[in-house]
Amino acid sequence: MKKIILVTVYLILVSVIAYAQNMPRPEYPRPQFERTSWLNLNGLWSYSFDFGNSGKARGYIESKGFAGKIMVPFCPESKLSGIEFKDFINNMWYQRQITVPSEWDGRKVILHFGAVDYKSELYIDGKFAGRHFGGTSSFEFDITSLVTPGKEANLVVYVSDDLRSGKQAGGKQCSNYFSEGCSYTRVTGIWQTVWMEAVSRFGVKSVQLIPDIDQKQLAVYPSFYSESNTHNLNIRLKDGNKVVAEKTVKGSNSAVVILPVNNLKTWSPESPFLYDLEMVVTDDRKLIVD
Repeated sequence: MKKIILVTVYLILVSVIAYAQNMPRPEYPRPQFERTSWLNLNGLWSYSFDFGNSGKARGYIESKGFAGKIMVPFCPESKLSGIEFKDFINNMWYQRQITVPSEWDGRKVILHFGAVDYKSELYIDGKFAGRHFGGTSSFEFDITSLVTPGKEANLVVYVSDDLRSGKQAGGKQCSNYFSEGCSYTRVTGIWQTVWMEAVSRFGVKSVQLIPDIDQKQLAVYPSFYSESNTHNLNIRLKDGNKVVAEKTVKGSNSAVVILPVNNLKTWSPESPFLYDLEMVVTDDRKLIVD
């Protein structure tokens, strides 16, 4: 019997290692603002449940590794996480090491979370980096000042999720131990992709797009991490590989770009066509910034 148990444990360990080598959800995690310099942080992280909410008192903020292993970005209630713990989890901690590539030196380093349920706090080498509330929205932290390109840093995430308190949104997560009716098994912690990316401090932070079908044009309102009169933003609207409209403006938050679109194509269920929009920031010497 002992031999059978040992073989079973060995097979499970081999399976986990093999799965870890194939990073889950390796694709770029959002359909917009895809950047060339990014790193996917999905995979095996260490973790610890904190049912007594005593982790901070016990120094978990500076932990270099917890006893448990979890497959991110799957919630601990799921089988894919390797945990499948379906009781209530009011508090838990995540940890992993991250290394910012040396070629990212001089650029802003942004750490993204697709979603964490519910309240999350981020620590880099024991220093507080940010806090977020909400279980279904994506968020980001600028960790530039907390990391050094080419060197390893210790990342710790603290999660609090008190569904039964009535003080947080729970959606259709079941507030009883067993899922029932139209409610589902609960989700706690990281449940969407985590990734880092490098951006220029003059790069595009966000953009508002307003299509005007009657006038056959697209209005673009860009927002930058930092404004600069010496940097330009080139915007190209593409139909496949064909550029149908293009304009260059200064890297200012007050800039408004109007792109006329001849032979405008609209989206419909019968013809689900989408244009591609490329945005490139350059300096006055035509060097690509972001």
